[in-house]
Amino acid sequence: MTRNQAHLLLILVTILWGFTFVAQKTGMETLGPMSFTAARYLIGSIGIVPIAYFELKKRSIIPLLRTDRIFFLKTSALGCFMFCGISLQQIALQYTNIANAAFLTALYVPAVPLLSWLLYRHPIKSKIWLALAISLIGSWLLSGSGTVLTQIGDLLIIISVFFWAGHIILIANMTKNINMPFQLSFVQSFICFFLSSCFAFTLEKPIIINFFPAIPELIIAGFFSVTLGFSFQIVGQRYSDPTASAFILSLESVFGAIAGWLILSQILGISALFGCFLIFLAVIIADVVPDSWVTIKFNGVGVR
Repeated sequence: MTRNQAHLLLILVTILWGFTFVAQKTGMETLGPMSFTAARYLIGSIGIVPIAYFELKKRSIIPLLRTDRIFFLKTSALGCFMFCGISLQQIALQYTNIANAAFLTALYVPAVPLLSWLLYRHPIKSKIWLALAISLIGSWLLSGSGTVLTQIGDLLIIISVFFWAGHIILIANMTKNINMPFQLSFVQSFICFFLSSCFAFTLEKPIIINFFPAIPELIIAGFFSVTLGFSFQIVGQRYSDPTASAFILSLESVFGAIAGWLILSQILGISALFGCFLIFLAVIIADVVPDSWVTIKFNGVGVR
């Protein structure tokens, strides 16, 4: 797979994830956030089984999990990062609208290169600094208010951003050495299902009848977002670097807002539309513009 093909695959992921925000919002009419999350990841895990089994026939992930302690811990961390990120996002959707949730989630864009620098000392290019600044302005405009941090839902989304950033970085680290995306996707999804179930049955105590009204939303959020979305993410990220992947995946915020407008009639104002434009611009700068086109000077020294 070429880099451009991988990026097209990641754009497809953003469309799937963007429209899933609506399903996450409307699916909680009869279910609590943990119950909805557990059910969607159960469906998502089951959906991955056939292709993961086919992949397993060629090379199995099980011996690695049994013998490589570091690999086992990283795989477990993938599931835990996913659980923390999606759980905080799901809870937040009870208190905030889809546009806010979608666009504040895009703040993992600046979080990824910053965390990469902190963890691995990866240098940050000048064009990335410029794209970071533009994406932050765009995200602020799309939040619709300068005091968004005072709202509990938006604050939960912002906290979840760091778990999504860690998830992207860890996937990039792991897929350099292994090529078992669907088995890896199944394991992380099943871990998320297990943890969500523990919290759901402890805190929410759902009964089976509560799940029936949410079946359409659970299929969208489970099969299309988890089975297809997260599996395609792992495949696509194998052929892209984490920073470029983060910028592309941030487009889910744009598609989320569009879905909220089309399906739930949540209108975007002029500032929000301008924020959409800025996020698109940040993606183009980070992923298309040559490094030599952007030079920022630090203490008189040019950095590209």
